[in-house]
Amino acid sequence: MAQSVTTARDIPILITSTASSSERRITPSWTIAQLKSKLEPVTGISPSAQKLTLRLPDQRQETPIEAEDEDSVQVGRWPLLAYAEIKVTSLDPNPISALPPLSSVPKYEMPESKYETLSDTVLAYKKDHKIGRFDPAAPEIQERKVKKMWNEVEERNLHSPSRCRLTDSPTKRGLISFVGPIPSLPGPPGAPWIGITLDEPVGKNDGSVPSGERYFQCGRNRGVFVRAERVEVGEFPELGLEDEGSDMEEI
Repeated sequence: MAQSVTTARDIPILITSTASSSERRITPSWTIAQLKSKLEPVTGISPSAQKLTLRLPDQRQETPIEAEDEDSVQVGRWPLLAYAEIKVTSLDPNPISALPPLSSVPKYEMPESKYETLSDTVLAYKKDHKIGRFDPAAPEIQERKVKKMWNEVEERNLHSPSRCRLTDSPTKRGLISFVGPIPSLPGPPGAPWIGITLDEPVGKNDGSVPSGERYFQCGRNRGVFVRAERVEVGEFPELGLEDEGSDMEEI
């Protein structure tokens, strides 16, 4: 039986799903099964269909919260740091959520000036512990991060126009049509985005971003903006134009 770690102290955790995002207090001595049961009314996802992953503050890596015997393994086995994020994903291919669409739910929006005065918020925690933009070394860290991202662009030889494919979706192929920063998209200022004109209409846009700026021209749903690590340059033929002897399957 797996060893568990218990503590009486509840820990504030950010719970996110496709339908909701909220802060909840988690007791480390709960079992995984108990946690999933308590998350059902929060997310609208039944415990049997929940997949839980943990992401620590200021980290990108996600760790699965799972065990063979979820009725006995406690969530305290995982490093539940204050204001870490537990993401709840539905494994049901046809989910029927009991929660109404967020757009239809009246929301209270606290003025930013008031939020900044509160002492028990994520913002206050980051200020006290000098996390993220409150870290005195944040500008230098950001600069190194942006430089590393541009180095990856050069190492991968990502230039326009070049044939390419997405490494996590090899059937998505196209032509690099833009390389550069996009201020309105999330991420460090000055960091490069790769704009791709896809061979097929399986993209997200037409070369423009949600704020309206256009960075290249392509057909509807044939454009996509991604980071350099997701792009591989090569002589990739358009789907359907491979040699007759290939066994490529349509996905």
